[in-house]
Amino acid sequence: MSDLYCVARFRAQPGKANELQLALKSLIADTHREEGCLLYQLAEEVPYDGDNGEPWDCVFVEQWASREMFEAHCAQPYIKDYFEQVAPALVAEADVRLYRPL
Repeated sequence: MSDLYCVARFRAQPGKANELQLALKSLIADTHREEGCLLYQLAEEVPYDGDNGEPWDCVFVEQWASREMFEAHCAQPYIKDYFEQVAPALVAEADVRLYRPL
């Protein structure tokens, strides 16, 4: 088994940042109960000095015990519901990236 890290960034539709944060917060408790979840932390971006880009409204930093456990997380009904039913109305842009430790 090898740890897998995920960084999932979300930029809200105009005027929807608070709703997006609430929707993402609602995923935390169930995810923490999943097998293989080592870290599932929601944060908001703090602009880096000199960064001229628009900040991401929410960022999940995740650590999973394996790729298989991460994929099982993605298949959970509440995660699928978020991406299929909730996110289209709240998310303007998403960027999800996976990493493995070196």
